[in-house]
Amino acid sequence: MLKDKIINSVRLLSVSATKYEAVETGISKDRSQEIPVETSIRYLKSSAYQKTYGKEPVWVQYRRNHKGSIPPRKTRRTCFRARQLSTGNPCPVCRDEYLVLHEENVELLNQFICPHTQSILSYSKTGLCQKRHQELVVAVKRARDLGGGIAGVTCAETLAFYQPDKKIILVSESSLIKTVTNLLSLTQTLTTFNVEEASIDTLSSKYENVSVIHGKLREIRIEDKTVLISPDIKITYEYLCICIGAQPKLIPQAKNNPYVLGIRDTDSVEQFITKLSNSKRVAIIGNGGIASELVYKIQNTDIDWIIKDNHISATFVDPGAAEFFQSSLDKTFNVSEPTPSKRMRYDEDTSTKSGAALGPDWYKRFQIKGACELPPQVRIHYQTEVIGVKTDNTNPDTFPIEISLTNGEKISCDLVVSATGVEPNIDFKVFPSNLDLSPLNEIIVNEFMQTSIPNIYAAGDVCHANWEHAKHWFPMKLWTQARQMGCYVAKCMSGALNKEEILQDFCFEIFTHTTRLFGYKVILLGLYNGQKLGNDYEILFRMTKDHEYVKLILQNGKLQGAVLIGDTDLEEMCENLILNQLDLSSYKEDLLDPNIDVEDYFD
Repeated sequence: MLKDKIINSVRLLSVSATKYEAVETGISKDRSQEIPVETSIRYLKSSAYQKTYGKEPVWVQYRRNHKGSIPPRKTRRTCFRARQLSTGNPCPVCRDEYLVLHEENVELLNQFICPHTQSILSYSKTGLCQKRHQELVVAVKRARDLGGGIAGVTCAETLAFYQPDKKIILVSESSLIKTVTNLLSLTQTLTTFNVEEASIDTLSSKYENVSVIHGKLREIRIEDKTVLISPDIKITYEYLCICIGAQPKLIPQAKNNPYVLGIRDTDSVEQFITKLSNSKRVAIIGNGGIASELVYKIQNTDIDWIIKDNHISATFVDPGAAEFFQSSLDKTFNVSEPTPSKRMRYDEDTSTKSGAALGPDWYKRFQIKGACELPPQVRIHYQTEVIGVKTDNTNPDTFPIEISLTNGEKISCDLVVSATGVEPNIDFKVFPSNLDLSPLNEIIVNEFMQTSIPNIYAAGDVCHANWEHAKHWFPMKLWTQARQMGCYVAKCMSGALNKEEILQDFCFEIFTHTTRLFGYKVILLGLYNGQKLGNDYEILFRMTKDHEYVKLILQNGKLQGAVLIGDTDLEEMCENLILNQLDLSSYKEDLLDPNIDVEDYFD
C-alpha cells in the first residue's frame, strides 16, 4: 500500500555541501503517478519525513547548482520533462514526490510563508522552480480565501461575548484569519474599518471559550448534528453557522489559462503583483470596485480596461460621478474639464448592478508596478465583453495573449485580470436533505439568518437575504455587510439558545457603505442610485472639480439616497434625513448651497 510505503520506509536524500542529489533510496525519477493531498498530509506527520527533514522547512538545506559565484536572478522554469525529473538538482518540492502543494496541505504551505510579514517567501530564498512557485502562490491564495473571513470571525467573536460559558469552534482552512481593526463609527449605522490578517492563535488567546480548527467543511449530517471536516475530523454542534464566503467568478476563458487571473481579496493580489512585475501591458475585465482601484493604482504598465457599461465604476456610481473620477486617470486621458455646477436637477433612468469589493483601502499597502519605464496609458473599451482568448508564448518578442471583444477589437497583452464579481463557495454535502438555495446558488436565510434546516444559520457572501427588505436597504457582496451579518447572526444564535426574542438589527434599515475609489473617500447611503424607485425621482448634485461630488436622490420631496465623494462631512445629515423622511420640498433649492451650513441646520 502507498500509505505503508510512506510510513514504514526511511526515505533518504543524499546531501553534499552544495546540493541535494536527486537520487532517493527506492525512489525513481518517474513522476507519472500523482500523489493525493491526503497522502501528503499524512506524510508530513510520518517518521520518514522527520528522519529526512527534521524540524526545519523542506527548503532550508537545499543548495542551488549554478555557474559562477553569483546565482541567476530566477530559478529554472521547471524540473520536469514529460513527467520525468530532467535535472540532477531538482528544487525542494520537485525532488520529493510526496510534497504536494495544495490549499488543504496547510502545514507544508506554512513552511514557505514568512512568520513576520505573512507574505510568501521568494523563490530566490526557497529555491523553488518557477512552476512550483506559481503553484505555491495559487495554493496559498486558495487556502487564505477559503479560511476564516470577516463574517465567520465576527460571528465567533460576538458569540464569545454573548455566551462566555459556551464552547465556540471556528473552522478555518487557513492558518490566518481576517479580522476587523480600527473600527470607527461615522454615523448611527455607517462604520469604517480596516481588514487585517492575524494568526488563529490571536483569536484563541483573546477568547478562552473559542478554539480554531484547521480544516475544510465536507459534510453536514442533520440527524446526529455533526459536521465532517477534512482531514477526518468530526464535530458535534448545537447550533451551526455557515460563513464560507464566495470565490471569484472568472470569465469562461480563464479555465486552465495561466495568463488569466481572478481578483477577489488582498491575498489574490499578491499573485497578480508577481506576474505584473514582468508585464508591459495588462487587460482588466470588470467595472466594480476592484477593477476601478486596480486601474487607478497600477504603475509602469499600459492598461486596457474592458467594461460592459457606458461609464466607469458603474457598480457604485452614475455617469456624473464617473466623469468626476476621469481626472484621476490623467495618466492616460486629456479630458475636457466638466462644466462647474453648484446644483443641478434632472430625471434619470438607471439600472442597478450588484458587485463585490475587496475592502476599505485594500490597495494602500501594495506597490503595484509593471515592467514599463514610460508613463502608462489607459485605454477604456466601453460597452463590450470578451468572447475569446488565444495564448501563444512561443515568440518572446510578442505578447503571449490575444483577447477578442464583441465589438470586433483585438487586444494583445501580457496578462488578463478578471474582476467580474463572485459566486457562492458551496462545495459541501448535506445529509439527508439539502439546504434551500437561491437561483444563484446562495443559501436562503430568513430575517433571523436561519436556513431551511433547524439550528443551521448562514451569513456573509454565501447567503441570500430572503426576507422583506426595508425600503432603503438591499444586499450586496461587500465587506461591510459581511461584518454586519456576522454580528447579527451571532445575536440570533444566542437568542435562540436562551429562548429570547430577537429584533432585526437596525443596520438592515438603511444601506450604508464606505470605500475609496480613485483616491477619493466614497460614501453610499440608502437608494444611492435610485434603486427600487423606477423613474419617479429627481437628483440634486454639486460638483467641485478634483474636490467633491455630492448627489442626493429625492422622491416626493423626501431624501431616499445619497452619494458623497470627497470630504463632504454630510454623511450624518443625509443618513438622518433618509431615516426620518422629513419633507424637504421647501428646502431643496438650498440643500446643496455651499454658503449654507445645512448640516448644522438639520442637526
